Amino acid sequence: MTLLALALLLAPQDARPLPVEGASPALKKAELSGPRFVPPEVFHGQEDFHHPRLRRLREEYRLDDAVRGETSDFRRMLRLRAWVHSRWPIDNDQRFGGDAFEILEKAKTGAGFHCAHSMTVQYAALWAMGHVARNLGTDADHEKFGKSRHHGVNEAWSNEHAKWVLLDAKYDSHFERAGVPMSALEVHDAVRSGKTEGVSVVQGLDRKPAPLGGPDSIEASVENYWWVSWHLRGDSFTHPHWSGGSRLVVPDNEAFRTTVWHRGGANGLVKHWAYAANAFIPVKAAREIEWTPGVPGLRVRQSSEAELEVRLQSATPNFKEYEARLQGRDWAALPEARLSWKLEKGGNVLEVRTRNLFGVAGPVVRASVTFEP
Repeated sequence: MTLLALALLLAPQDARPLPVEGASPALKKAELSGPRFVPPEVFHGQEDFHHPRLRRLREEYRLDDAVRGETSDFRRMLRLRAWVHSRWPIDNDQRFGGDAFEILEKAKTGAGFHCAHSMTVQYAALWAMGHVARNLGTDADHEKFGKSRHHGVNEAWSNEHAKWVLLDAKYDSHFERAGVPMSALEVHDAVRSGKTEGVSVVQGLDRKPAPLGGPDSIEASVENYWWVSWHLRGDSFTHPHWSGGSRLVVPDNEAFRTTVWHRGGANGLVKHWAYAANAFIPVKAAREIEWTPGVPGLRVRQSSEAELEVRLQSATPNFKEYEARLQGRDWAALPEARLSWKLEKGGNVLEVRTRNLFGVAGPVVRASVTFEP
């Protein structure tokens, strides 16, 4: 079994009823499985496939070579992370500011960089290769450690795992629980609840346990996700701005409401962000943070005794088309966001997915219907 097939097998199926408008008694069972369609309610903007900066980064820095021969969606992202990690040595005192191109050019001189630079370049590289990515800021508990340890990382949407996964290019690492990559919100919830047992930091393509030690050990650990914040806008590479927008998306939980987030400055700890300053966009529901790029949503009605009309929707950055297949046959592109599903007696299976302009296919959503006329 290939890594891709194994990942798809392990992806959450989340079986649930499939509502069918006007369903007749002949429909004995209708079920949906696969990830749920959740549109973005807070985040906005995306890197444009047609923007010349994306093409320039991909071609000038030969990003295709970094992932050549890799069919696994998640391992392609790990290879891009490794590519960014290998561009320069770590230099936490680097004060150079610039976009991804400027950082990569300066790296050719032998300069080292810190987490914000790794975040900036990894974000651009992921988007240039067709992956949906976003920038994050994280921090440790300043009351516990005596100072801020502000850190910059990325999340990318994994089609294999049907979830957001945290990717730290500075340390070429991410977090896993039971072998499944974790999102930033999952890591944050684990450290805030004290339920970090089973959470491990893994590094590199082989996902080996990361050796933690030295002055950066807290920054690279679960402890540094006591605070998490997501940059609001999703087009900071093609439309550069200072930090992804003037406000940060944070989970609206007791942790953020009852304690103050300090951030280190020249004069020590300062109250840098607070609800009162209107710097945060607090969101109550996890779905508002962990929306699902590329996941199709299905609306179904019975149009005749043996036929269903299926309408499709999704929030797919750089959307190209929907693809569908019946009874496990070959995939076929759909000319529009709808299809007529002719039912056979007995079990019927329809699978749907999206594909973006980069050629990347989204997760599969599966509809099953038992038809007994």
